[in-house]
Amino acid sequence: MMDTKVQELLTPLSYRLTQLQEHQGTLPVLVALSAVLLSYLIYNVAFATDIPHIKGLPEIPGAVPVFGHLLKLGEDHATSCEKWWRQYGHSAFQIKLGNTRAVVVNSFDDCKKMLLGNQNAVIDRPKLYTFHGVISSTQGFTIGSSPWDESCKKKRKAAGTALGRPALRNYFPMFDLESYCIVRDMRRDSGDGELEVDVRPYIQRYALNTTLTLCYGIRMDAVYDELLREILHVGSAISLLRSASENLQDYVPFLRYLPNNEKNARSKELRARRDAYLDLLLDKVRDMIKRGVDKPCIAAAILKDEESKLTGVEVSSICLSLVSGGFETIPGTLTSCIGSLSTPEGQAWQDRAYEDIKRYYPDVRDAWAASYVEEKIPYINAIVKEAGRYYTVSAMSLPRKTVTEVNWNGAIIPPKTMILINAQAGNHDVDHFGPDAATFDPERWLKKGVNTPAEAEISGLGHLSFGTGSRACSGQFIASRLLYTALVRILSSYKIVASETHPPNTDYVEYNQFKTALVAIPREFKVRLIPRDTSMTGMCLDAAEQRTKEHYKE
Repeated sequence: MMDTKVQELLTPLSYRLTQLQEHQGTLPVLVALSAVLLSYLIYNVAFATDIPHIKGLPEIPGAVPVFGHLLKLGEDHATSCEKWWRQYGHSAFQIKLGNTRAVVVNSFDDCKKMLLGNQNAVIDRPKLYTFHGVISSTQGFTIGSSPWDESCKKKRKAAGTALGRPALRNYFPMFDLESYCIVRDMRRDSGDGELEVDVRPYIQRYALNTTLTLCYGIRMDAVYDELLREILHVGSAISLLRSASENLQDYVPFLRYLPNNEKNARSKELRARRDAYLDLLLDKVRDMIKRGVDKPCIAAAILKDEESKLTGVEVSSICLSLVSGGFETIPGTLTSCIGSLSTPEGQAWQDRAYEDIKRYYPDVRDAWAASYVEEKIPYINAIVKEAGRYYTVSAMSLPRKTVTEVNWNGAIIPPKTMILINAQAGNHDVDHFGPDAATFDPERWLKKGVNTPAEAEISGLGHLSFGTGSRACSGQFIASRLLYTALVRILSSYKIVASETHPPNTDYVEYNQFKTALVAIPREFKVRLIPRDTSMTGMCLDAAEQRTKEHYKE
């Protein structure tokens, strides 16, 4: 009986051994196939990119497996690419960002050629995992970051109508009120020049209130209003998460799936906080409509179905674009500009600007009244242009993506290739702007050899900070007017002098305290405000208060 049971157990085992002996010849094949498959997977993870190597276009040496050039680029991608341009002698080159191949363009002329000469080919935007997939999953993409499709076309058209030059007159009350509040509060907080102040919070409110009024008909009067500070904080934090140097998981996919992924957790937290204040703002508009006290704004027009061609998500996207776009770029530019003007060299420019203001408007009250209506003072216009050029607050611009082939000097850049425009490098290109390109100098925009300031003729594109071509910044006209209005009113009221203990950093790279941010955040500094004419400034403020006291009042 026992032998029978043993036999029953041994028979299947014997059969299995016979089978293995018969298939021994296939084992090496299976092992070899597995090795090939594993090697292929390792190669793809370590070396492969979405777009193959582009023949005829130089590639920067030093790429490493998995990360490509990401580690070599460091925190400051714009400056690294600018150095590689000069080191290797190629303005346009290809690099590997993890598994993504990108073409970087650096010189002013090449940036212009790529954006204008190939504007239809580079009209698209790439989708990035963190910003598009996580942060923007609830409110839609901002206009600037949207891939090119019918929805994006509609949003750009609506934004273009709302922000174009003809629409500026609709916002005169807003420009008047918000720029008045800058001088009013700086005067109060500085003791009319007795105390040093940090100008950035006033300018942040200026820019944010402008976009909030435009989108929601709502503004905040206090510089440190809780909601205002929340919007600024969340927006700046999201800006940090959008940068390639800060967010490697956009280009190295396996990083997304690591346990306790802080980037994903942080993105979801910021998304929830942003959703909360965007919903709050929209609810305020609904309430004002219900009470019949709503102000003309984009959100009210949509909620009243006056713009029925746009969906709710598209409306959210437009409002989000304006709120998140303007409050970062305008304060960065204007704050840094004031920093340069406060230096010993800058104080001479201030005096010339003040003289030019008085030349066009002998009565400063007229200058204040006209500052939001027209931009006719050459020296102020020169400062605005130089601020935009020198302080390139979005150093690498937003990435583009080709939709068709681009023939770049014989090299064929295929569709779906990421294109990176190094606006910082182009804006400081000595071959275009001359040997002093790395110097802040408003007078480069004025005619030479004339007794009174007159704007030099500019043929075509002045600088790269607004982009150009098919995806140029929709808000460039309103941004320029905001800068102009604020400068006229501040410079006609005060001479700005840098603090001796907290001076500004005016280097076009080092002024930015966070190199990993998508939009520059200037280092903190303080200034003294020396009154030009206390009595006249008081009269200007009184007149502005009377003009604006009923504006956007709830």
